Amino acid sequence: MNSHDTHKTRVLIIGYRKFSELINAVMHEFADQADITLVESVASEKMEYHSLIEKHRPDAVASAGSNAAYLASTLTVPVTSQGVSDTDVIEALSKARNISREIHLFTYQAKNSIRSRLMPALEALLDITLIQHSYVTAGEAAECFMLAQAADDMKAVVGPSYICNLAEQQQVPAILVYSKESARTLIQESIDKARRTAADSFQLQLRAALMHDPHEPLLVCDASLNLIEVNDVAQKLWRVKAGDNRLALERLNLIADSPGQDVERLVVVDGDNWYQQACAIEVNGRTLGYVFRFMPQRAYRPDSDQNVEPDVQNQFVISSPRMQNVANLARTYGLSGGAVLVEGESGTGKEHITHEIHRYSNYATGNLVAVNCGSIPNELFESELFGYVDGAFTGSRRGGHQGLIEQANNGVLYLDEVGEMPLAQQAKLLRVLQEKRIRPLGSTRELHLDFKVVAATNMDLRQAVDQGRFRDDLFYRLNVFSLKIPPLRQRREDISAIARYYLNDYRQRYRVDFNQASLLSAVLPLFECYAWPGNVRELQNFIERLVVNCAAAGMATLEHNRLREILPELFVEEKTDAASTGELKSQEEKAIINAMARFDNDKNQVADYLGISATTLWRRLKDINASNHPISKAQQ
Repeated sequence: MNSHDTHKTRVLIIGYRKFSELINAVMHEFADQADITLVESVASEKMEYHSLIEKHRPDAVASAGSNAAYLASTLTVPVTSQGVSDTDVIEALSKARNISREIHLFTYQAKNSIRSRLMPALEALLDITLIQHSYVTAGEAAECFMLAQAADDMKAVVGPSYICNLAEQQQVPAILVYSKESARTLIQESIDKARRTAADSFQLQLRAALMHDPHEPLLVCDASLNLIEVNDVAQKLWRVKAGDNRLALERLNLIADSPGQDVERLVVVDGDNWYQQACAIEVNGRTLGYVFRFMPQRAYRPDSDQNVEPDVQNQFVISSPRMQNVANLARTYGLSGGAVLVEGESGTGKEHITHEIHRYSNYATGNLVAVNCGSIPNELFESELFGYVDGAFTGSRRGGHQGLIEQANNGVLYLDEVGEMPLAQQAKLLRVLQEKRIRPLGSTRELHLDFKVVAATNMDLRQAVDQGRFRDDLFYRLNVFSLKIPPLRQRREDISAIARYYLNDYRQRYRVDFNQASLLSAVLPLFECYAWPGNVRELQNFIERLVVNCAAAGMATLEHNRLREILPELFVEEKTDAASTGELKSQEEKAIINAMARFDNDKNQVADYLGISATTLWRRLKDINASNHPISKAQQ
């Protein structure tokens, strides 16, 4: 794609016959502003427009009447509707008057819209007999036309392209109600709307990128690598500012080797080693700029006045498509004010997802306040969550206490393990979430607050509702948006990425040197075979255990027998006890048979559910079929 095409707007116009001819007559006038694609179609539920959008990747879609209304309700791309002015109607009727004084006028009439006050005066103005028909959908338009034809011997018709085509099929003269001027207006409005949408999208992504981590240097460049934004950390650290010339920026090594792709590499800036991430800012498949993020190679800077250790617990490391989809949903849900319910096993990364939601939300500048819902005693619930004023009760803190919910004002309230909250506390929490108001203990006034709610649980809240252990009204209040985090055994592509990240981090933390590649080659095959009941948290613990042992023993690598001592969990399957082996095999066979029945013999779903490859599943099915529990060929 050349640089000229990068700045041109893509407009997809969907119409029919005469409308298409009208657009085709004026679209060349906008060749320097837009690439316009014209597709003939009558919009209906029978048409699959998402594949059309995927093919042409338009910035905006334009159509007319019921076509435009249907497309606007179906597509996420901005849709512009062809307008019909009073002048258009008068000109079309004047042309039709030359054919017949009795004219049938067909117009699209949106629901709850006000009819034009000009229409009643047109008969006297033009000395015609005007029969008006209106419709909402293309189906209604066809029905309306057939009824009109059956009731009257039509001599002339005025209407949109679809009606004109129906009339011509019946040898009835037809005049298109649209004009070239309104077609020009339609195209220009589509271009303007696309540009506004692109600008809004760019600003949204730019803001999200800048807020991602305010503790690290961040630079924003346009597509030509001109510096347009610099965060405070980069300004103070390197004395750079927006608009600096290329010579001033050479020491920062700002390179985007692969346009449209995120690139990570090691660079040296002013004698210090940094990991540089070049993240492309894309709108509709086109690269508009880059965000350069710099992360220190060491976890500390000896020449710095502030040796602030990075928040390792909240690093969000993913590689699998499943988790990438979860992350994308988290960022999307962050843009809404609605509550998000995050469900997943213990240790899967629910808190990490919550931080992603916080970063991309409209509350990113506020606090992220976590509440452990299962650990607050009933007698302290209101004082901890709502706070209290000075002298509210005996033993209260002088000056009062700001509650956790008030601390989350203009930020995000994170309700961790919300399923563990007692019913009495659930009722009090529900009122706060409904009204967004609290009254601190001992206070005579209520505080009006604004915050986003993210709740997390490792239990099935729907089942808890059915069993009476969780309020249904609170469940529906929290479950506006739902995110389900798959366990680590179902997204094994993440194991290597997470292991590498924490291995490098703990190596820096404990200041120990070892052959990282050799250690990874030894443990990754073992990690791939492990079931990970503790998920990401367990993997993180394993890595820290490995690094500490490397540091203690002063070894560059670890022998296989030493690995067995450090991580015995990984070697449980190698026990030689025949009874244990038989029990494990029996449990495995039962799990596979149940899964095959649950997923109606869909092997891909079964393999995904069990956390094994399709090849392994096929081998296990073959073994089971040869044992005492044969599976039918249909199941295989």
